[in-house]
Amino acid sequence: MKKAKKLTFFLIAIGFLFLKSTAFSQQQKAMLPGPNLTGFEKHFKLIPAPQKIEFIKGKGISGHSLRSFYLKGKALKPVVQGVLQSLPLSSQEGPGVIVLSISHTNTGPASREGYILEGGNNRVTIEARDQAGLFYGCQTLLQLLEDAHDQQVAIPAFRITDYPDIDYRAIHLDLKHHLDVSGYYYDMMDRLAAVKINAVIIEFEDKLRYKAAPLVAAGNAISVEEFAAISRYAKDRNIEVSPLIQGLGHASFILKHEKYKELRDTLSSDWSFDPMNPQTYELQFSLYKDAIAATPYGKYLHVGGDEVGNLGMSELSKKSGLSPMQLQMRWLNKVSEFAVQHNRIPIFWDDMVFKLSNLYQTTWDPQVKADEVKKTWAENKHKLEENISLFPTQCVFMRWNYDSPDIPGNLMALDWYKSHSFKVMAATAAQTMWPLLPRQQSNFQSIKDFSRITAEKKLDGILCTAWDDCSPHFEMYWRGFYNFAFFTWHYAEVKVADLQSMFRHRFYAPALNGPSFNFEDQLEEALPFWEKALVKKGTRENYPATFDLADLPDPSKKNVWSNAYKSRIGQANTEVLRYAKTKDRIKQSMGLARRNQYSLEIMNQVNELQIYSSRLLLLLDKFDRAASETSQQAVKEEIKKQVNDFSEIRKNYETVFSKTRLLANPADYIPDQNHHHHLANGTNNSDWMYVYELAMNKKIISWLSTL
Repeated sequence: MKKAKKLTFFLIAIGFLFLKSTAFSQQQKAMLPGPNLTGFEKHFKLIPAPQKIEFIKGKGISGHSLRSFYLKGKALKPVVQGVLQSLPLSSQEGPGVIVLSISHTNTGPASREGYILEGGNNRVTIEARDQAGLFYGCQTLLQLLEDAHDQQVAIPAFRITDYPDIDYRAIHLDLKHHLDVSGYYYDMMDRLAAVKINAVIIEFEDKLRYKAAPLVAAGNAISVEEFAAISRYAKDRNIEVSPLIQGLGHASFILKHEKYKELRDTLSSDWSFDPMNPQTYELQFSLYKDAIAATPYGKYLHVGGDEVGNLGMSELSKKSGLSPMQLQMRWLNKVSEFAVQHNRIPIFWDDMVFKLSNLYQTTWDPQVKADEVKKTWAENKHKLEENISLFPTQCVFMRWNYDSPDIPGNLMALDWYKSHSFKVMAATAAQTMWPLLPRQQSNFQSIKDFSRITAEKKLDGILCTAWDDCSPHFEMYWRGFYNFAFFTWHYAEVKVADLQSMFRHRFYAPALNGPSFNFEDQLEEALPFWEKALVKKGTRENYPATFDLADLPDPSKKNVWSNAYKSRIGQANTEVLRYAKTKDRIKQSMGLARRNQYSLEIMNQVNELQIYSSRLLLLLDKFDRAASETSQQAVKEEIKKQVNDFSEIRKNYETVFSKTRLLANPADYIPDQNHHHHLANGTNNSDWMYVYELAMNKKIISWLSTL
């Protein structure tokens, strides 16, 4: 009897720890004993967190006890990775068997992606209404087994009931300025599927080898057939791939070519199409057809349509007498009709709707006060209402806000769509305009807020964008994608430090979940100084047409330079200390990580690159403070060596970077006008990555020759 009581108490205590890491109700938690950090919560961290976890009687499951699958009814074995990948099919149920079952009873989750996962006594059952649910049940089981294996612990007997808060959870693959080797995209799909991301929107631009308009394609573009194969691979992992082909604006990758110049809305600009020229649609539709062929299992066709600018400049547009709003919507209706005719649902970036109604600032600017927002909407809402007949009802309006989605104007825009029964999706971001590495803790708060809003308002889905404007390596986005996966599947109030710990545990290894391994925040804090350390004005978020480099010391005016740059020198000293700390954290992580070592290699090279500017400033300070001409000459040699060593830093960085990334455009690549001064669009080779370093090194070499 005493043994039974002890066992019961043990199961309740362990159950509390499991429940604490999920979103059980406060009432349920209050009924359980206090936490014990030596229990389940310490060892098992699931991303995303399941909706409900219970503990049941029975022995648990060891990391090596499962030996086969048994399929009941219409169940098929999902595509699985890790320790489950090689398990064969069994002819019967029993110990060591994972039983997969398709059931349409009312006892389980209604979602096609929902599942019930139960494990104990070295047996596992996964029941779902659809193959998608079986697939996701296997993903959760894989995470449990992974943690059990990594830490040599058993999984207590359990029952998980799970389903997503949001049905459509997509990430953005932006190829406008780069390509990766094709194998990387297959690996990407595996990693996205592991955290229950179920869609990808690929922004092709000129990286698809268009058949109908081959001139548009870059020389290194991937074929329609190869992308179709990637799409099939994704489909087998419950990921739906859909294309994004930019138009009406953002059309420089097309209109830069002399052949298509007559389709420009403004002849001197390659930015926007003429919405009144019939050939505009002939060309765009031909690109759509190839993009659809490259994504044969997709449901959507994203048509772009944002940031058009001065619409209506062409002679045909002027003769039409149509307003900018009418021209915008004429184009949108035509491309939407094409999409529907080809069994795709059109998606449209919606900023122009609000720009042309004088409401746009309220949707993105948190500095606009609530009463001013209300006044602006009261004065301008009629412009939306008067044009409501122009809005295509079959279109999904994608409301994008990458910084402050919870502001009143953005919420009012969402509510306006909903009140008129329009389809609306949210768009958040894991990467916007940041060079080298995303910031703001991988945009944690914005992703969290828009995920909550999407679930609360029952929007038609959410996209996590990853813009290529400054083209960090894709490995830099994973923490943001894990944030997105966590909040979109099952929203819960989680502190940023706690979710970062869960990310490191899941992405690298349980040994890295402690705060001492948070090297990514250290890098985020270092990069703002790196961005401007070598210039008096300018930013790396855009490719600088002109910029002013920092001054260099005058050897005849000792200490003048050091005094002028005192603040910058102080920050450089701080950054050298931060660099060393970050380097040590990454080195330790490399020794402990069980997965995703390549991400750590990239992080390490980012750290080596960013510290170059600080070290250079400190050498210049040392030169300026040198007590004698002899010591000045010695420092001069140190500076010369530092500048010469930059080629090795660049080589090391690019060696790691190029394991997956193609670093340069083809030799015959035609640059566009780069209207938004995208950093990654500044040069055809990789010089844009080091625009200030290369310029400063050139200046220093010239300066050294005069000393």
